[in-house]
Amino acid sequence: MANELNTAQATSGLTITAQLFQTGAAVGSAITCAEVGSSRFYSANMPTITAGTYQVVFYQSGVTPLSSGLIAWNGTSEILINDLSTATTAGIADAVWDEATSGHTTSGTYGGRIVRSLNSNNTLQLTGSYHAAADVHEFQPGVIASVDFDPSVLTAFAVPELQEIHLIHGLKSGSALTVTPSSRAAGAVSQNITGDGVASTTVTRV
Repeated sequence: MANELNTAQATSGLTITAQLFQTGAAVGSAITCAEVGSSRFYSANMPTITAGTYQVVFYQSGVTPLSSGLIAWNGTSEILINDLSTATTAGIADAVWDEATSGHTTSGTYGGRIVRSLNSNNTLQLTGSYHAAADVHEFQPGVIASVDFDPSVLTAFAVPELQEIHLIHGLKSGSALTVTPSSRAAGAVSQNITGDGVASTTVTRV
């Protein structure tokens, strides 16, 4: 393909050059545009240049700007800026997934509602019952209180010896401590009391 740089003017016989720009900086040298006959239509070939979108400005005698426009270049030929047929699946994927999160997670946006990792440790296992599974290594101080557990769980956590001490001191509701001169009993815990009660007293688990 050739003659990608084109401009129509009101006057024939002009000396017209085209200059390419990208992000405000000139790219390459000025390109001479030849008039097609005496049609007032001036044309030139795109130079050997890397793919990208360029602004092209047409000048009279290299000084006076006449017109300007945009040209999208794939490295060998011109493409339409809005032509998605030139896009590839890989190119679209790269454009989306390589994009910085900072520009798409502002308040009130859909991107701002997506749960995301703060670093590269982003693996989460989903179980067969659709539950998220992860190893918990640390809790914030004071975030779990006894009210967060079912009473049966607290009982299971308590070692048997602590439960029996709770009983034998009469501290468990509904299990009274009964004391006689020769025994102590509370629930399933029973003790015998021997000795004279003056010089020495011995309490023995039954």
